[in-house]
Amino acid sequence: MSKPFKLLQLHEKVVSIAFEEKLALDSVRLKLYLMQEFPNLEEVSITFNRINLFFKEAANLVALNEKLADFEATNFTRLSSDEYWEIPICLAPQFTADLFVHFDGKQSAVEDYLAAFLAHTYTLEFYGFLPGFGYMSGLPKNLHLPRKQNPTRLTNRGTVAVGGAQLGVYPQDSPGGWQGIGYTPVPWFIPQNDPPVFIQSGDCIRFVSTDLQQCRSIALSVEMGVYQPKKITS
Repeated sequence: MSKPFKLLQLHEKVVSIAFEEKLALDSVRLKLYLMQEFPNLEEVSITFNRINLFFKEAANLVALNEKLADFEATNFTRLSSDEYWEIPICLAPQFTADLFVHFDGKQSAVEDYLAAFLAHTYTLEFYGFLPGFGYMSGLPKNLHLPRKQNPTRLTNRGTVAVGGAQLGVYPQDSPGGWQGIGYTPVPWFIPQNDPPVFIQSGDCIRFVSTDLQQCRSIALSVEMGVYQPKKITS
């Protein structure tokens, strides 16, 4: 194996395959493989460095370890894509206040951070925390931000935020401990839609700066039900 892992029994029916480092896995192919290999599996969830297996009955850790002896996670590495979702983000001062606090009010430092942020492409890894809260990878180390020492009681829906090495968008109003760096009027979770999220695990994302007027126009088109997210082929 090129990526060592260990098995952790979290519950009699739940086992986690924990990797030493993050892998960019193709969740669809991997889930299909595991479901075929383990008919007793009920569900599979994938995070940054773990594959969680939910069994219908109590799992036998010894037998599972033997079964996975030849498992090569790298066989399921995500293939590169030339498509990405273009997501508008408004960087007006009311949406970047956390950055001004972090950089002690230095306008140039905030502008440099945001310019660097817009230059990168991100990948949606999985959903968690809240329905439709997508965790994204691809944030360079120089753009990592510490989580807030005191989480706020209200982080507004649409807040684009950074927590440590991770990037996410709040799909609804919620308490939050991540640093807000902007706002997107595009809803990431619509319960009545099937599926309720338009961005799937493994999809690439680029954020494009928009001003307040454009942001309000997009929000209005969303409210009217006519807004269509853009998927770009580079």
